[in-house]
Amino acid sequence: MVVRKLLFVFVLVVVGAFSVNAQLLGLRIAANSGMLISELGTSDVPHPDALLASPATSSEKFTPQLSAGLEAELLIQISEKTYFGVELDYTHLKGFNDDPPVFNYFLTPYFQQYQNEFIISPLEYNTRLFNVAVNYKYFFMPDKVWTPFVKLTGVVALVGTELKYRDFSPEEYFPDVDWNLIDYAFNEGADVLYARGTSTSEQKKWPAFHVGGGIGFDYALSDRLLFEIDGTCTVLNSGIIDGVPNFTYSREEGAELLKYNRRLSLTTQISVGLVYLFEIGDGGRGSGGRIDPNLPFFRNKH
Repeated sequence: MVVRKLLFVFVLVVVGAFSVNAQLLGLRIAANSGMLISELGTSDVPHPDALLASPATSSEKFTPQLSAGLEAELLIQISEKTYFGVELDYTHLKGFNDDPPVFNYFLTPYFQQYQNEFIISPLEYNTRLFNVAVNYKYFFMPDKVWTPFVKLTGVVALVGTELKYRDFSPEEYFPDVDWNLIDYAFNEGADVLYARGTSTSEQKKWPAFHVGGGIGFDYALSDRLLFEIDGTCTVLNSGIIDGVPNFTYSREEGAELLKYNRRLSLTTQISVGLVYLFEIGDGGRGSGGRIDPNLPFFRNKH
């Protein structure tokens, strides 16, 4: 239902743009690669049992891995140097931790839905974000072939994530089980430690918002075709990007508690793609058929 609403908003913006007479638009198609930099907010206080069971060399930090995504953006010029964009974006974030601690989450009843106990072993996460973004871009030298810009972005996202053992081997983790007598299909999802919005989870994707900014440039390959690259940093109001729900330890009236700890995630992303410029309507053409130089996206490149 949320996805339908997001797509509906995108369609309304596209239709509205095409209803304007004599308007030049830009369609950007790009590939992206992103990573989780860190989580922000109050750190989790480890449970004493988690501290006792964790290796002395362990670290909560995951190492990000390269991954690829796709995005498409409709650009509309609102002044000589400023542009408005509506973007559909798929982002894939993943990482691994070869020396993890016992996270507080593994001591909660929520973890029992996936495993009976946590075996200290390398972990990995896979997180997918489906985004609808509204972008504002300011170009410093719109009349040049090479044009740097800055941008602000606001994003509505649907987050799906999965945390599991890395290089899972059922024979290693469950040595007392005779796997020759069990259908191997039973293994599907046996390595999952947490999931949301995936095929191994009954929970829907997590709706979230993120805001941020970035810098980039475009290079005119021709009058209609631009090469564009940009880098963006955003803060996302979700703490499950690394696949580990955050819980913090506290003592209240003599009772030991693990409380959910809402945190934010700082992410970065690089996008590389092409922008194709096209005109709709005929209000900008004179009797000679030439495009009015005052129309959006017209650049006297030199």
